[in-house]
Amino acid sequence: MMKRMLTLMGLLGLSLASIWAQVFPIYDFESATLGQQEVMFRAPRFSGSTSSFLAATPNLSIVSSEQNHTSGGSQSLKVSWQFTGATNAWLRLTTFNANVVPNPALDFAYLLVFYIYVPSGTPDFYITLGVRDNGTTAPIGGNGGTTGGIEWVGSTTGAPPTGKLINQKDQWVQVVFDFSTDPIRNFAGGNGVLDNARGTLEHLAFKPVDPAQVGPYTLYLDDFAQIPEPASLSALALGVAGLLLRRRRRQ
Repeated sequence: MMKRMLTLMGLLGLSLASIWAQVFPIYDFESATLGQQEVMFRAPRFSGSTSSFLAATPNLSIVSSEQNHTSGGSQSLKVSWQFTGATNAWLRLTTFNANVVPNPALDFAYLLVFYIYVPSGTPDFYITLGVRDNGTTAPIGGNGGTTGGIEWVGSTTGAPPTGKLINQKDQWVQVVFDFSTDPIRNFAGGNGVLDNARGTLEHLAFKPVDPAQVGPYTLYLDDFAQIPEPASLSALALGVAGLLLRRRRRQ
């Protein structure tokens, strides 16, 4: 009995290792030059879709050593902007031909995860993911291109998008987008459906919870990656449970 249990545990360990080996890092800002601007994401006022909602300053997208989430690392991307006070204000923080990691490709079969740090004093906001549903053949994190309709992932409304609430301060918070369960809405040239298996991370959308809170808004982004969705782990757990049950019945 003990030998069988050890065998099953060994199989479980190998299966888990196989699943978690399917973690695809996209970028952690460690290889970028400290102070380099517009790495992975352009400056907040770059996008013409939302520049009219933003004050002239601050307008930062810069590699910083002020905060860091990476184990053993020292850098993250610092982003800072201020709204003008318009009731429909939002920010489209785009990856369009940015430095180092432009237009990163995604596989919609995996979760997109990253970490965000918001200092106290920054107002609460919602965050939504904008993806080009273009069927790119680039590897995860590679240049997925700048064409194709853009869908919003995680928003419960149209423009301005109301995504995941970010209200925790002075700590790193994991943000997760699940392409199989999060709501999908059209932003530009899309249809509210992910028609392809792969696409491109086009932007992160930020909407103030209270439009009267113009900011400034300051945050840090780090450790973008894709990982298996929970269904993969659930299926594995059920499979192992079934094996254990069958073993018991045979005894």
